[in-house]
Amino acid sequence: MQLATYEGFEGVRVGVVEGDQIWDLMAMAEASGLVDTADVADMRALLEAGETGLDGVRATQVWATNNNRSDLRVLRHEVTLLAPLPCPGKLMCLAGNYASHIEEGGGSYIGKEKMIPRFFIKPCSSVTATEQPIRIPPSTAFADWELELAVVIGKRGRDLTPEQAEEHIMGYTIFNDISARELTFRNDLPEQEGDWFFDWLVGKWLDTFGPMGPWITTRDDIPHPDRLRMQLWHNDQLQQDANSGQMIFSPAEALSFVSQFITLEPGDILSTGTPAGVGHVKKVRLEPGDRIKGEIEGLGILENTVEAL
Repeated sequence: MQLATYEGFEGVRVGVVEGDQIWDLMAMAEASGLVDTADVADMRALLEAGETGLDGVRATQVWATNNNRSDLRVLRHEVTLLAPLPCPGKLMCLAGNYASHIEEGGGSYIGKEKMIPRFFIKPCSSVTATEQPIRIPPSTAFADWELELAVVIGKRGRDLTPEQAEEHIMGYTIFNDISARELTFRNDLPEQEGDWFFDWLVGKWLDTFGPMGPWITTRDDIPHPDRLRMQLWHNDQLQQDANSGQMIFSPAEALSFVSQFITLEPGDILSTGTPAGVGHVKKVRLEPGDRIKGEIEGLGILENTVEAL
């Protein structure tokens, strides 16, 4: 099942994507009486409703189909897709989770047994949707792409084993961790101790530097999340071509680790890192007028233009 957040004639709604149409969950809940309307008010509410909420959504879709309620659907081209979770509870990201990406940046992969997952976060203001622009401010000298598989949390938990963490994953979406590799405001400043260290705030937190979407695909539709082909094109040139099975730490392993320190909650997202093929190594930066397209097998296509801010 593919769950989208979209804006149409009735305002912002949550729906089930079926081909070129979207079932309006609020309209189906009101018409069928099978789901509490509060559970489908937005994507966060649906996630908080857990498996009971998802089962209700499936039941309403069956009801609407059996009753020929085509009036409860909208055409995709008539609405605007928003990020499936416009404001995740916690948007957690992994750094250096593919050996190929570590090595292309000049580092050495020392082996999983000698590492721990490295996390950083992005704020809600970084999130944007498919077909929406990535806006590059003057402070960014080099903006870069990072195609990533993101997992969506559907159940509250802490101190989880990897096996338990797996059960807390509700679904998957595509994330592009846009990164400011170089910053213009440092150009006229004298070098200081620590300037070698990547600026995880100004380099990652910028508005629109977190494209997400086009929707969430539920876990039952992705039986092998460790075998998904990942491809990214920059102006129709293939730049990243990898497989999710090349991750160092699986999503469940990373979630297990971080759950020692924080409580995972419905609506949290973990973006699991990028493979080799980023632009900085090739000296190819994102420029105004560019178009970038990321595709992960079974999850759809995330496509964005680039603008100057």
